[in-house]
Amino acid sequence: MQSAVNFISDGLGLTPSEFAEVLLECTADGSVHTDSYSLGGAVAQVETKFAQLLGKQRAIFMPTGTLANHMALRELASVDRKVVVQAESHIYRDIGDSTQTLSGLNLMPLAPRRTTFTLKEVQGAIDSFRDERAATRIGVISIESLVRRQDDAMFDYEEMRCISDFAREQDIKMHLDGARLFVEAVHRDIAPAEQAALFDTVFVSLSKCFNSASGAILAGPADFIEDLYHQRRMFGGSLAQAWPQAAVALHYADDFLEAYSAAWSAAEMLFDLLDEDPVFRVERIPQGTHIVRLHVVDASLPEFGERLRQRQVFLAPPAPDDQWFTLKINPSILRVPPAQLAAVFRAAL
Repeated sequence: MQSAVNFISDGLGLTPSEFAEVLLECTADGSVHTDSYSLGGAVAQVETKFAQLLGKQRAIFMPTGTLANHMALRELASVDRKVVVQAESHIYRDIGDSTQTLSGLNLMPLAPRRTTFTLKEVQGAIDSFRDERAATRIGVISIESLVRRQDDAMFDYEEMRCISDFAREQDIKMHLDGARLFVEAVHRDIAPAEQAALFDTVFVSLSKCFNSASGAILAGPADFIEDLYHQRRMFGGSLAQAWPQAAVALHYADDFLEAYSAAWSAAEMLFDLLDEDPVFRVERIPQGTHIVRLHVVDASLPEFGERLRQRQVFLAPPAPDDQWFTLKINPSILRVPPAQLAAVFRAAL
């Protein structure tokens, strides 16, 4: 599989045997130490590393991004239980109302079918409370970027900055669901810490870009993170041992930005080569990042995908109503030169 290119995952898409090989490499020199219920050892190392990368004082390991987001909103909200979210966000649409059911939060969705909500929309939501007989206020504004349900498009950065400034003036907390923040950083040409600085807390996934089997990081102020492991335990999130996830994420942490930047450059060369052939058309996503759509003229998409699979190039099957492949770029594209990869696409016709 080392020569395989996958256009499916955010990372390398390691097979179980490949993951085991990486883990063996990580542990060969004896520098990886076990944790105890997600405290200490390699877990503490990965927390320190990502706190530095994100420019935050402290970080805590969480077993899933769902729990990382939930813990952030729960603790940031305190007594002000209204939370502004995107209508298309993971927090609002993909976790079975867990924050409402388990933590009594009142999620207020903005911008349906859009990536970005505006400062004006936030102010409008606040104004709508002024006539309430029992005064309430927004405690947290949560922004997801990249937005998975919008083909990993980016939240508008200028709106993000304006909303952050406004929130600080109003003493409203800010949380970033930045599962793929390190991909976004390359497309924005800024350091992850620069975007994270607009927020009180930030979540990044360890399983997306950093090839871990699972896991997430929640970073923020030291006093916020300090005792959060108690709430993590309360929600059943203190894994007895999480060092394998931490060790693999650490292995890729320092190199991802450079590797993905090279991968995107290779992808753009591939797109140019494919667009030279009238059979192919590469469609970019507005405000897009590592996802494009590949249209293939007069071809059976399932058969084309199968022929690519036989040539060690893996594409996700099109959704039932889609007439295209969704290609997700990751560093596995660096395994095959763009010209050779374009020839594989043509041969699969």
